[in-house]
Amino acid sequence: MVVPSFTLDQAGMSKIPGVLHYEERMLSFLHLLRDPGRRLVYVTSEPLPDLIVDYALGLVRALPVWHARRRLTLLHCGDASPEPLTRKVLARPGLVARIRRLLPPDPADACVLAFNGSPFERTLALRLGAPLYACDPDLSFLGSKSGARALFQEAGVPVPRGLEGLRDRDDVVKALAELRAAHPDVGTAVIKLNEGFGAGGNALFPLGGAPRTGSAESWIRRELPALVTFATPPDSWEHFAGKLDEMGGVVEERVEGSELRSPSVQVRVTPGGEAPVVSSQDQVFEGEANQTYAGAVAPADPAYRHSLHELGLRTGRALAAKGALGIASVDFVSRRGAAAGTAAGAAAGAAGREGAPNGRRGPDGWAHYAVEINLRMGGGTAPLMFLLGAVEGAYDPGSGDYLTPDGQPRYYVTNDRLRHAAYRALTAEHLLDTSYREGVLYDPRDRCGTIFHMLGALPDFGKLATVVIGTTPADARHRYRRTVAALDAASAATFRQAPM
Repeated sequence: MVVPSFTLDQAGMSKIPGVLHYEERMLSFLHLLRDPGRRLVYVTSEPLPDLIVDYALGLVRALPVWHARRRLTLLHCGDASPEPLTRKVLARPGLVARIRRLLPPDPADACVLAFNGSPFERTLALRLGAPLYACDPDLSFLGSKSGARALFQEAGVPVPRGLEGLRDRDDVVKALAELRAAHPDVGTAVIKLNEGFGAGGNALFPLGGAPRTGSAESWIRRELPALVTFATPPDSWEHFAGKLDEMGGVVEERVEGSELRSPSVQVRVTPGGEAPVVSSQDQVFEGEANQTYAGAVAPADPAYRHSLHELGLRTGRALAAKGALGIASVDFVSRRGAAAGTAAGAAAGAAGREGAPNGRRGPDGWAHYAVEINLRMGGGTAPLMFLLGAVEGAYDPGSGDYLTPDGQPRYYVTNDRLRHAAYRALTAEHLLDTSYREGVLYDPRDRCGTIFHMLGALPDFGKLATVVIGTTPADARHRYRRTVAALDAASAATFRQAPM
């Protein structure tokens, strides 16, 4: 059973245009129907258009759509409200009972596949009597900003200089003053909410003007409301500070340099306690101070893939040792050049404490600093799942490449928020027809081209997501540019033809 519910901080989720259509991202898991004995129940807030479902099924190599359709049951709540999907399902006992009847006689032979594991997903799994393939919510602290910093340090993974375990806004002020006193070279600090989603839980504060003496704390307390900026405005210090008082957070330096990257790796923590790395990517950010995830280029740069792989393995093994389960992603900030003095130090109590510096430049010339664990499916999950279905390949841990069945590498460019007001003139059918005519649509013959998803967001938001696959990074980028050009031309032509 697939429950594509984003059961996260709703204040952060509400800032994402068309967030309801993120439920379509888990159509990438339809490749599971390649097993002819498997059935799938897919639940959404509102009905999924047949065209979107058939298109996603048609992407799966060696899977007859007619056969897959017989084994796919689509259910919906008939509810477009912003409330998380799992809550909607739980509020409908009749729907829960219907899902239960669709499961095998022994529900233990099924599983609930969820975007993340909150108490609501656990409750649903218990009512169905089926295992939950997501991390137990009792372990959710491991994916918080404070929990992640502590786990990184335990695993020997470098983190930026900073302090975690901060309980409220007062602790944050003290931590900023301590960071200023201990490391006067830090220009900007990042304040992160423990349970923030994406950049919606981040704020930036310039430390350059703060005193280095004992008066720093009073200066920071006075200037913080005016000088702080937010990764996803609009916001205010009072609102953000209220969230800090509610969920706590961390303070850490903003890693800066002339050449920075934001790579990420995904790990899959199995019930048996293994935690292999399954993908890597270089993330692309946009928005205020480049804090909002927009997409990625994958796999990550070969210059540092092996270093990332090792750091991802360390983190995955540490998660497995704590009892975590499911897909998780580990985000880094990487700086090329001089070795950095960032520290991995756990905070103890309200003000925290810093350990000895252990950040260092690796043999690849890059210094990598872990900044987040997404103890859930991340931005790289849907693209990887689409590739598993369409390309039918796998991540090679030796080279870090994604390889086709005959050993040929494939690279892909993703965009989670390809958006233009003119795209609202396009229907999903028109978009797919245009892409086919222009030769940019994914072609199973050479295992290259563009895969579209989140097409349901087109009419109201002019927004969609893409996974563009090529034989080289340059080829993938070229195909992406051709795709955008084709959409721009099609939407412009449709707009011109629309009746006035």
